[in-house]
Amino acid sequence: MDLFEGGIREPFIVRWPGKIKPNSKSDFISAQFDMMATMAEIANAETNNTDGISLLPTLLGKPDKQKQREYIYFEYPENGGQVAIRMGDWKGVRVNVRKTNDSPWMLFDLKNDMQETKDLAAQYPDIIARFKAIQVAEHENSHLLEWEFLNRKIPAKK
Repeated sequence: MDLFEGGIREPFIVRWPGKIKPNSKSDFISAQFDMMATMAEIANAETNNTDGISLLPTLLGKPDKQKQREYIYFEYPENGGQVAIRMGDWKGVRVNVRKTNDSPWMLFDLKNDMQETKDLAAQYPDIIARFKAIQVAEHENSHLLEWEFLNRKIPAKK
């Protein structure tokens, strides 16, 4: 129910005899929305309007053929509205966005702080600026009003 590592870091276990080498491992970072692209490639089907990339090369032990992405963008309307971006070892998180449209970014170096205990945002304003730009570029207004928390208007205080 949140976008910190305890809420989104999960193992992905796959068994496919004759295709995936038993006991193989990968550190490739992916998200649940990659599953549609992966299953579509396995089924030799087309996909429309997905941010996912196929993980099939990684699953088949061909990491040199794996498509890469610059970052993974997450939005979650629950728990006050949250945004997260994973870019390499960097992870940015915003919380309570529903209450405060300008809630600050927290920044973590997951290589050295997987528990996200040391906020480095003040030390890396260039990364925070990049994350702000990514959020603007990636956000799409929700067709469900109650899910929209980034571009909603907060009533003025009386």
